[in-house]
Amino acid sequence: MEGRLRSQKGLTLVEILVSIVLLAIILTSFISFFTQSALFTKNNDQKLDTMQTAQKIVNLVEIEITKQDLIDNFIINTSEQVIKTPLTKTEIEGLIDDTIDPRYDVTVEISKNSSQNLIMFKIIVQDPTSAGNKSETYTYIRR
Repeated sequence: MEGRLRSQKGLTLVEILVSIVLLAIILTSFISFFTQSALFTKNNDQKLDTMQTAQKIVNLVEIEITKQDLIDNFIINTSEQVIKTPLTKTEIEGLIDDTIDPRYDVTVEISKNSSQNLIMFKIIVQDPTSAGNKSETYTYIRR
């Protein structure tokens, strides 16, 4: 063992350079995985945010909007036929008495199922900065 410690043999400059180049290649491939993961996480966060906004609107619609509100605001007439669709963000905020996240474009389409006493609300939340970031949610309200 003492012979190995006193040996003057070491690594050459070429061997060190080769190991550094190999290490750099391996680390570069790992960095690309991390950047792709960060982009994927950011996109998922944005999509989740639009879905949560749509779900919040659905919950408010189910709790706060009554058939009389729809009639009073000329959205449906007394024979329960839809006369105005889609609703803008401002109009839906007036019905639910709450503000919607200003970052998103929100439209609400309303239709009546004539065979049943149901009013369908289709909530569409779109992020204007990202065309692929869109969430659609439906809810049916018996009135």
